[in-house]
Amino acid sequence: MVITPRRTLQYRKKFPVKKIFFALFFLIIILFLIKTFWLKNIDSTKEVQLVKPAEELSEQLTDPKKNYDKVVEYEVSDGDIPAEVFSSQGNFSANDIEAILSCAKDVYDFTNIKIGQKIDFCFNQEDRASRIEYNKNTEDLIIVERSGDEFSAHQEKINYDISQEIARGTIDNFFYADALEAGIQEATTLEVSDIFSFDIDFTTEIRKDDEFIIIYEKRFLDGERAPDGKILGTKFVNSGEAYFAYYFDNDGLGGYYDAEGRLLERQFLKAPLSYRYISSGFTGARMHPITKKITAHYQIDYAAPIGTPVVASANGTVTSAGWENGWGNMIRLRHDNGYTSHYGHLSAYATGIKIGVHVDRGEVIGYVGSTGWSTGPHLDYGIKLNGVPVNPLQMDLPKGEPISDDKIASFQETKNKIDELLK
Repeated sequence: MVITPRRTLQYRKKFPVKKIFFALFFLIIILFLIKTFWLKNIDSTKEVQLVKPAEELSEQLTDPKKNYDKVVEYEVSDGDIPAEVFSSQGNFSANDIEAILSCAKDVYDFTNIKIGQKIDFCFNQEDRASRIEYNKNTEDLIIVERSGDEFSAHQEKINYDISQEIARGTIDNFFYADALEAGIQEATTLEVSDIFSFDIDFTTEIRKDDEFIIIYEKRFLDGERAPDGKILGTKFVNSGEAYFAYYFDNDGLGGYYDAEGRLLERQFLKAPLSYRYISSGFTGARMHPITKKITAHYQIDYAAPIGTPVVASANGTVTSAGWENGWGNMIRLRHDNGYTSHYGHLSAYATGIKIGVHVDRGEVIGYVGSTGWSTGPHLDYGIKLNGVPVNPLQMDLPKGEPISDDKIASFQETKNKIDELLK
C-alpha cells in the first residue's frame, strides 16, 4: 500500500504564518501612524494652550474689565440720583453706597456725577459689583474696587490708542462747518477757536478762502473713535495774515504759544458768546429803545437767540447773580488787575452760579434772554477797570508771559518740528 503525502495539510500550515506576518506588519504601520498623529495633536494642543493665555493676558492688562464675568454699562441721565444708580446697577446696599462715597471722597465726589458720562459696573459670581469705572472726563477714570465689604478708590488715565493726524481746509461756508468737513471733531474745532480767540473773532472776522491746518492727536478706545487729544500745532490764515499756535509743555504747565514763544492766552476773550451781530455799541449817547431818552451806553449789546450759552470772559469770582430791574437777570464778576464784568438780560443762570463761586475763562455762566428792559433777545456785556467803563472791543491786552530763557531752546525745537508739518 502506497501512502500519498497530505499536501493539503502542509499548505494549511504555511498559510496562517504568512497571514499573521502580514497582519502584524499592517498593525505596526497603523500603530505608527496613530502615534504620529496623536503626538502631533498633543503638540498642537500645547501650542494653542500656550498662545491663548498670552493673548488673554494682554487683553486683561489693557482692559481689566475682561477679567469679569459681566459688565453693566450705564449712561448718567438727567435727574439721576447717584445712590439710586449704584443700587439699581451695581446691586449695592445703603451701607455699600455710604462706604463707596466715603472711600472716594478724596478722589472724586460721586454725588456730582455728570449727565452723559458713562459708568461701568463689573461683576464676578457675586450679586454685588466688584469694580466701578466712572468716566470723570475724556482723560480720567475714577476706579472703585470692592474686596469683601471693603472699598478703595483711585484715579487712572484713560489708555487710548493715539495717532498724529493733520487736517487742512479752506473756508467755504464758515469755520465750524468746514472744520467738521475736514474730519475734525466738534470739541477740537471749538478749541481752535478758543486758541485764536485773542486775535481773531470767529463770529465776525472769518472770510471766505481763509485757510487752516490743524495737527492733533486722533484717539481710539477699544477700536472705536474717541474724543480727540491735544492740538499739537495749528495755523490759521485770516484775511491774508497767518496766525500760529504751538503746544508746549512748560514744566508741566502745557499751553499754546505764538511763533515768538509768548503765551497766547490773555486775560479776556474778545467776546463772551457766539452772536449774530452787535445791536448796540459802546457810546456816550444813545437813544434808549424803551425810555426814548438819550443816555450813555457803556457796554456792548450782542444779539443772539434765546438760550445761547454765555461764558465768563476771564477768570473771576461771582459777586452777584440775580434780578436787577432794567438789567433783568444779571451776573457780575470780579477779575484780577482791577477789572469787573457784567452780563445782563439773561434767560437763565448756569448750574452752580452763585455769589462767591470761582469761574474760569470760557466757562458757561448763563444763557441769552430778553429779561428786564429789553426789546429782543441779546446779551448786555460790559467791562470796568477800577470802576471806570472801558470798551470791550478796544481793549489792547498784552500777550502772555514769554517762555523763560532756559526753556526757549526746547520750545524752538518743538516749533521747528511742527513748522515742517504746517507747510
